[in-house]
Amino acid sequence: MDYPRTHDQATQHRRLDWANVLHSLVLAVCAVWIVGYFFPSINHDTAVLLYIAKVWLNGGTLYVDAIDINTPLVFVLHLLPEALAKLTGIPGTTMLVALLGLGIAGSFLTCRWVLAASLDPAHATADALLPLLLLFILVVFPGDTFTQREHIMLVLSMPYLLVASGRAGGEKLSRRIRITTGILAGLGFAMKPYFLGIPFLVELYVLSQCGLRRSLADPAPWSVLAVCIAHALFAIIVTPEYFTIVWPIATGFYSEVSNWSSIDLALSANLGPPTFILPLLGIAAFFAVRSDMARVMFLAGIGGLISAYAQHKGWPYHALPSQAYTLLLTGVIVAHVMDHVVWPRRGDSRPAKLFAAALMMLVFYQQVLHNRPFDNQLDYRGSVLERLLHIVQQETRNDRILILSPGIYPIFPLINYANLHLTMRFESMWLIQGAYAECRELAPLYNPPEAMSPAEAFVFRTVAEDFYKKKPSLLIIDNVPGIPRCQGDEFSYLDYFSRNPLFAKRFEDYEKIMDYDRYTIYRRREK
Repeated sequence: MDYPRTHDQATQHRRLDWANVLHSLVLAVCAVWIVGYFFPSINHDTAVLLYIAKVWLNGGTLYVDAIDINTPLVFVLHLLPEALAKLTGIPGTTMLVALLGLGIAGSFLTCRWVLAASLDPAHATADALLPLLLLFILVVFPGDTFTQREHIMLVLSMPYLLVASGRAGGEKLSRRIRITTGILAGLGFAMKPYFLGIPFLVELYVLSQCGLRRSLADPAPWSVLAVCIAHALFAIIVTPEYFTIVWPIATGFYSEVSNWSSIDLALSANLGPPTFILPLLGIAAFFAVRSDMARVMFLAGIGGLISAYAQHKGWPYHALPSQAYTLLLTGVIVAHVMDHVVWPRRGDSRPAKLFAAALMMLVFYQQVLHNRPFDNQLDYRGSVLERLLHIVQQETRNDRILILSPGIYPIFPLINYANLHLTMRFESMWLIQGAYAECRELAPLYNPPEAMSPAEAFVFRTVAEDFYKKKPSLLIIDNVPGIPRCQGDEFSYLDYFSRNPLFAKRFEDYEKIMDYDRYTIYRRREK
């Protein structure tokens, strides 16, 4: 016989609906969020990497025709979107976001599978909260740093970290999942040598928990190591110019550009929070909750901090890994406390889902307070980038342009959107910035050619030679050089390079057409 539902049962049914609706809604918002990244403008550093990968794809020699300090693997990974763009006609910037979106989906689904295989079914809070937090970290949290190398590393390595926590706890995960996640993580970690501290610390912890014999037989760390070794061999064999051209330049000048002290980094807005919060969470991870997942995330966060401090820049994307791991570690600890102290062995998952959804709304709220969502996209309309792009598209007569500027933005992604080719081999004047980072007493404003260092002389010579040979239709000079005044005089890139006879001779063919914002634009006269 069927009995009518009581008022309490009906109320409970409504709660079940709302818990699932709110939980699903937060998950959907995180997933749909990626659509916003398809709109211009893409991250400027990412635009540089796509441009150089395109030069390489079209027959140029990496580190000769396009010089950048990033490792070969970075450009190998950016070859895929540019190759697909060449086949389909879809812009490489759009293709990269699409491919990264697929990568995020694969990473998230793998993480969710690993969590389902590792977590106790009774731990409802962890099951409800951690997938939401993971997707938030991979999609929403990066903000303007979406598609940066650090972001790509997070996407590729997150399943590996969850697998590592399972390995430390003795979970029987298949060799296939260990090898696959290890290879993908290796691709992420090998992009920058600074990242390698993360797997090093994580594997030391797994070794301490599993013992030497089991660790040596585990394919996961060997998969990461194999990718790193393969990358090193590739660089030596295929792109030796990385060591002969790029490395001397990078060690000579890159450290001089925006070089922060450790104290400045620790007190900065980007690295200050994880620097002081992460150790406190580490105490909880090792001595309070005693969770392998929490400990692995803490060690990954420490590795992320080491990476950021080692680069001495304090830039937002350098801090992204440590910030992301700190946030995830917080979620792991909260879920552990809720499942083991507040709601131990609770069979009803609805309160856990409601709690997870409410907590994620709080995280969203804090994220929006700290960073305006889609800042680059919302500011694009009427921006210097959009206006400069319009000018360039109207005035250019061929696909070649020379822009002498210390900044990456808005030069990139302008070059990508206008489908132009820089005649110089460098994406900006950062090398000259490094050479003139300080004004010494009685030093000349410009070094005479015979007194230049080999790296500065190389820039001085090649920029002029390429300008003379390739005859770009437009020459754009940034009037804010990013170099300190010296002896009371302002540094001028036009005056600096005009001392080279080849540059001066070719410049005679150009006429000034306008000043816009901080830029002076010259057009080559038609003959």
